[in-house]
Amino acid sequence: MAVLFSAVTVTAGEEEAELLVSGIPREYDDLEGWTIFDDFLEDISEETQLHVHAEAYLYGEEETYKATPEEVAYFTKRLEADEYFLRDHCDCIEDVDFSFQWSPDELFGMEMK
Repeated sequence: MAVLFSAVTVTAGEEEAELLVSGIPREYDDLEGWTIFDDFLEDISEETQLHVHAEAYLYGEEETYKATPEEVAYFTKRLEADEYFLRDHCDCIEDVDFSFQWSPDELFGMEMK
């Protein structure tokens, strides 16, 4: 089995966050719910453009499936222990870049009061 996950860098101005996520993120909704991403957004106090760069990886061979949150946590630990884990043990299959406008005062299109 081949496990699909992505190494993601989110940038807002001079600030950035790096994290691993399941699958290949292509829009905001694909990142929502990942703790590092959500925490990064909480620290943004004004409307800003965020840029996302994701490198999609496969770990293993044959049939592909999206990594579970537990597998993402395992890969995160592997990457912390070996900075070359992705290069040496995984196959990079795709790069994805996208941007979105973030407004901390809006949630689901409605202003918070």
